[in-house]
Amino acid sequence: MVGKVAIVESLGEKAVLLPSLIATSLAANDRLKIRLTLLQEASAQASEPGRAPPSLESERRAAGLDDAAFEAIFSGARPLDAGHFVAPGAAVLAAGISGDLAAMLAPLEVVGGEEAAALKGRMAAIAGGLPSFAEDRVAHAEVLALASARREAGDSLHLLVMDLHRAINRLASATAVEDVDGAGAAGLDESARTRVKAFMRGLNRTKNLAFGHPGLATTAGRVGARLSIQNDIGTTDAHVLVVRVEGLTATTTYTDVHRPRAKFFISLFDGSGAQWSALGEKRQRNLAEGEVFYLLTGVFHAHDATELDRFLERLGSRIVFLIDWNKARKALQLFTGKKAAIDILTDAARRDEGHRAFLELGGAELIYEAIRNAASGRIAYGVPLDRALGDDQCQGFLRHVLHVACAGLQDGRSTRLIRDEIQADLSQRLDTAERETLAVALRHLGLTRMLAGMIETAFLPDRLASVDERRVLAARAKALEAKADRLTVEARGMSSRLRDAGDLLALIDQVEAATDCFDEAAFLISLAEGGGTDRISAPLSPLASLATESVAQMTRAVEGALLVPRGKREDAAFALKCIDAVTDAERAADVAERAAMAALLGPALSGAEARVVVLGLEIARTLEEATDRLAHAAMALRARLLQELSA
Repeated sequence: MVGKVAIVESLGEKAVLLPSLIATSLAANDRLKIRLTLLQEASAQASEPGRAPPSLESERRAAGLDDAAFEAIFSGARPLDAGHFVAPGAAVLAAGISGDLAAMLAPLEVVGGEEAAALKGRMAAIAGGLPSFAEDRVAHAEVLALASARREAGDSLHLLVMDLHRAINRLASATAVEDVDGAGAAGLDESARTRVKAFMRGLNRTKNLAFGHPGLATTAGRVGARLSIQNDIGTTDAHVLVVRVEGLTATTTYTDVHRPRAKFFISLFDGSGAQWSALGEKRQRNLAEGEVFYLLTGVFHAHDATELDRFLERLGSRIVFLIDWNKARKALQLFTGKKAAIDILTDAARRDEGHRAFLELGGAELIYEAIRNAASGRIAYGVPLDRALGDDQCQGFLRHVLHVACAGLQDGRSTRLIRDEIQADLSQRLDTAERETLAVALRHLGLTRMLAGMIETAFLPDRLASVDERRVLAARAKALEAKADRLTVEARGMSSRLRDAGDLLALIDQVEAATDCFDEAAFLISLAEGGGTDRISAPLSPLASLATESVAQMTRAVEGALLVPRGKREDAAFALKCIDAVTDAERAADVAERAAMAALLGPALSGAEARVVVLGLEIARTLEEATDRLAHAAMALRARLLQELSA
């Protein structure tokens, strides 16, 4: 295609015809796409007669195909045999294909040249082989051939329509008689020019977010009362947006080969008042994968010109977020689920940031690099990022990646600085994953501390609590222990995502074992009955107090450890001091256990029933074992703390 000036000069008076011919050709393009869609849906309906047929009435009528013969073309489709079906109106539909192709070719023939000649030759070959669908009888293979988008399989109606459309877009841009804020335009009056300016205001506001990617060329023309604005979006065939404005109504026609991206596009207009046609739930199963495009129609009725311009501006501003959208979705899905990836892209679009900067900086490789540099040795081998961080943290990280990439390129930061910011954020989130594991351990210790305190209060100065009180104690201990078990499972799952988590696992396991000891002690206390029962309270009370103190110090140690990653070194000193107190309590408990054993076997309990003495000895053993387990937990926490401080 030659340049604008040469074309206009060569055309002479014929150039006056072009705006009308181009507008007519674009309308024919819309009709051809609807014709193909109707055939595909009819083929699908005949293949699956039980499915609910979609409604394409609004799209069909918007394209000018309002013949009553089309109303039942797929709702009335029925199979004849394995390869054929009947579709009411198919013959009428086929009869209009050649005329629409001629309308698309018309403006290109005015210009002439090699491209127009080649397209005309292709059109003659395609038109000569078009099926007539006599008596509305259609072969599935005929639909497949018409809609094929695989160039290696030979030419097709679908390929010809796409190539004609591209050529018309280039012609419209090259022969535009005025530039309206970057849009090539022809035949505009003042009202139409104002509408185009509104659209371009939105497009120009966000177009730099493409970061050099080709696309977004816009053309506009007016025929009669209808204004047409077209944007080629990117470089993908069958990915085009056309807006027709008539009065206070804007009708948007959007085509896409990717259904998820089409749904994403619709979601960008939630709350705008635009009414969009429904997307079909299934692809045509008789068509090869990748050969179906989706066509959407959105209608917006404005109350006044200001509201119409506001919608057009919003529409123009959203187009950049469609470029390379599917590539970005696939990159994000390597680290999170499909729905989450789409939500992240939607959020980025609503923040006017998008995903192109992320792809420009390497896409998935940008994240892999951050994992290698910031998470090496911290995430267990083979553990996915969303499992290592948890879904919320992982999605937060990916949102941050898109934000930092966009802001960094816009501000002119070096790519090295952008990568460093991303890696720093990931490192902080990994710290958070470790802290969350400790936070679960802290909740576990809270239950253990409550249980230890309840046991301590069962030992009164001169007697044990009543039988009923001790039975209640055993029941409450069992309930607390069950809650603590659930926290243990949660903490183990979290720590399993982290690499070199042996100290954390040891901490979790030892706290669980201590809780089991307290539960067992409560059970044994509930069994104490018979002669001399009250006399075991005094020997065991000091040991119960030490066990409670041990849990309290362990709880404080974990609280201090939780603050260490935030850079509070005084909290590290506090945590280490509490750890030391836990080990002191364990040594004191050893002494207290021996004192209790001596008292239980001494003259103070002479005459007591043997089973009471045995119970007392067992209670002493379980309480001392609890302090021993807590001391092991404290040592595991100490090792983790020292590793943290030395990093």
